[in-house]
Amino acid sequence: MSKLQIAAAVALAFALIATTTAAHYEALRFLERTARAAELSRRAAVGVLTALVGLHVGEIALYALVYACGAKLLGIGHLDGGGRTWLDYFYFAAETYSTLGYGDVVPSGALRLVASIEALNGLLLLAWSGAFLYGVLDGRRATRAPRG
Repeated sequence: MSKLQIAAAVALAFALIATTTAAHYEALRFLERTARAAELSRRAAVGVLTALVGLHVGEIALYALVYACGAKLLGIGHLDGGGRTWLDYFYFAAETYSTLGYGDVVPSGALRLVASIEALNGLLLLAWSGAFLYGVLDGRRATRAPRG
């Protein structure tokens, strides 16, 4: 593993942190405005949760794209144990993002650096979404007028 490969992996990892954090922030701002405007109902709660899952799937897809580009275009590593299809890259990105880590597909070379940063980034973004969802649901309950 050369210094250039390591530098490329670190640059990719930090670019992904910046991109996913900015996207997450903007999506949560949009969802907050939407949730404030809507009456809290089961349908609205399911809608917010579904949007959050979609947001995370998009962030995982971005990581999968970087793994594929890193392996196929930049040559900074590859995935062992997978067939190197789009589904393999997405599967690996999803298990790493969620810190599930089955271990059946593992990165090699400098892609290991991207994977280690992804786990931390995914954990923080998932926690942020959980805190957001709790705040939306709890805040909406607190602002409702009592019945009776």
